[in-house]
Amino acid sequence: MSKNALLTAILIQALLLSVLPLPKARATEITGLTINVKGDDVYVSARLALDDSLMKDLRAGIEKKLIFYVDLFRHWSSWPDEFILGSKIERDVGCDNLKGEYMIISRENGWAEKTRFASCNDLITNALILKNIRLSGLKGLTKGRYYVRVTAESKLRNLPPLLGQMFFFIKDKEFSVHADSVTVNLGSRP
Repeated sequence: MSKNALLTAILIQALLLSVLPLPKARATEITGLTINVKGDDVYVSARLALDDSLMKDLRAGIEKKLIFYVDLFRHWSSWPDEFILGSKIERDVGCDNLKGEYMIISRENGWAEKTRFASCNDLITNALILKNIRLSGLKGLTKGRYYVRVTAESKLRNLPPLLGQMFFFIKDKEFSVHADSVTVNLGSRP
């Protein structure tokens, strides 16, 4: 192959790569994070978008433990941000296609709730949505700029804490993602 033919082939490939759109890889992320302030309470809504391999695992019947953290932080300009309060929501998600059982076991603030669904798609839709999670107890909050951070993670296996520290190189989370809301002014006292 001559030098001119090789340069022409490289030029054509570069031109095609720049013109044709690349396929978009979809990673696990938190979308649609909104906060509503009503009185002394903050209500948070968000949605977890899983990547294709995790969705395939769920539909194949592999159970997942999803953990959501909804935390309120005070923003400081020259200091690290200050944690104010938070809520932890655990969801055990399982699609058993053989038995036709599609169930979420949700735990929050010491309460456990078991919910059954008609199909795996309904279960996945409901398991990945956080709707109006209430952060309360904000009365007497110091006036300032605040934001909400939503973190979602999935644990791979339950290692005893000592083994987890000894074998620190073993991955214990399937994924861990977070998203921050816009900054809002909260608080009544100076």
